[in-house]
Parts: sequence; C-alpha cells; structure tokens
Amino acid sequence: MFIFYICYYNQFKILEALLELPFFLGLFICVLTISSAGLIVALFSRKMVKNRLTKEHEKVGRLLFRVTAGLIALLVSLSYANERVHHNKVVDAMEKEAAIIITVGMRLKHFESDEAKNAFRKIYDYVDLTINDEWKNMGSDPYFSRITQSLIEAYYITTNIPTNNESEALEKTRVLNDINEIISLGQTRVFSERPSTPYLSYILLCGLAFMWIFFSVYKPDFVSLLFLTLYNVLIAILIYFVFSLSNPFTGPLKVKPQSLIIVKTKGFDMQLNK
Repeated sequence: MFIFYICYYNQFKILEALLELPFFLGLFICVLTISSAGLIVALFSRKMVKNRLTKEHEKVGRLLFRVTAGLIALLVSLSYANERVHHNKVVDAMEKEAAIIITVGMRLKHFESDEAKNAFRKIYDYVDLTINDEWKNMGSDPYFSRITQSLIEAYYITTNIPTNNESEALEKTRVLNDINEIISLGQTRVFSERPSTPYLSYILLCGLAFMWIFFSVYKPDFVSLLFLTLYNVLIAILIYFVFSLSNPFTGPLKVKPQSLIIVKTKGFDMQLNK
C-alpha cells in the first residue's frame, strides 16, 4: 500500500519525465514496463495456483480471461477516442484564436492613430511569445506574466483609440470583444499545460492486472507467453498514445502553434516590414 501511495503521489513527475523523452524511447519504456509486468504477474500467479488448479478452475479462468481482455480493449478504445476529441478541441481553439488575431490585426489597420499601432504591436508580441512557449509561465503567474500583460495592455490601449464617427466606434467595440475572446481561448493552454492522467487509465491498469492473474490458468509455454506479450505490447502502445493525447502541450506529440506561426510569418511580419 505504501509503494502504491508513493507511485500515485509521484505520478505526475513520472509521467512528465516519460513525455519529455524522445517519442520512440518513451514508447519503448512504456512497452517494456507493461510487457515485463505482465509476464512477471502471470508467471508468479501460475506458481501460486499451479498445484490447486482443477479442470473447473481452468474453465472459469479462461472465461474470465477472455472477458477481461475484451473489456480492456473496449476501455482502451473509449479512452483513446475521448482523448482524441480533447486533443482536437485544443487544436480547434488555437486555429480559432489565430483567425480572431488576424481579424483584430486587420481592424486595427483601419485606424491611423498611434494607439492603434501600439495595440497592434502588443498583439504581435502576444503571438511571438506564444510561439516561443512563453505562455507556459502563465501557470505560475497567470495575471502578471509577459504574455498576459501583452493582451491586457492591448485591450487598454484599444480603449483609448480615438474614433471620428459611428462606424469607427463600432469597429473599436468589435476589436475589444475580439481581444476578450483571445484571452478566453488562451486559457485553454493554461488548463492543459500541466501533465495529467486520464482517470479511465487507472481502471485500465487494474483490468490488466486481473487479466494477467486469470492468464495463470493457461500452461506457460513459449507460444502462450508470446501471445500474451504481443497483446501487452499493443495495449502499451495505445496507453502511451492516450497519455500523450491527454497532455496536448507536453511531449513529442504536443500541439504546435502552427496556425500562429503562419499568422506571424505570413501576416504580421509582412505588415510590420512595410
């Protein structure tokens, strides 16, 4: 129980360390760990119950093994699908954010005042800081980090943009609403930045442990252990991808700000160089 508590307490550090490794190395460690654990538990369980097994025990054990293996496959599918949806939401949020930023830049260009140019510069700084992963500091200092301050300053500078007619006043209001929307979408990265473990994974790991125990009713010859290992390898690969997708801003599969890079290089940089 004490060992389990230590592992649970340090799970985020372990997961963070795993995701910081190169893709194939992290995948290999995950596969090796689960495959080795499966063989150890199965062989140890076989040793414990070998002299007590009857034909009836083998029949029940094989049934439970097949049912558990099927449930694990279902759980992995559900977990992968859920994390894939979450991952896509993060990508969609970043693409929406990039689209709004382009709109803000175009609207600010309608004004000829120095305030509009300064607000545009602050939006540019926000894009540049996001591309350079400066947003990660928002987790420890969400209100006074450089990236947050760039948006706040852009908002207050925009409020001071002079307007000469009703059309410009309406355009100014739209810019302010768009900046508010950018701030809201930016929170997605803050909430998803810390490493996390899907709760369904705990059920999945418990299911694997029971499956390995039920496998002890089979004769542990080379072919049987090979099939069990191949199944464990498949599950381990899926678990690694589930962990990676549940942490969209960490690891080799992290979401890259490609949409913001396009905004900066194809839009803002060209406007500033004119």
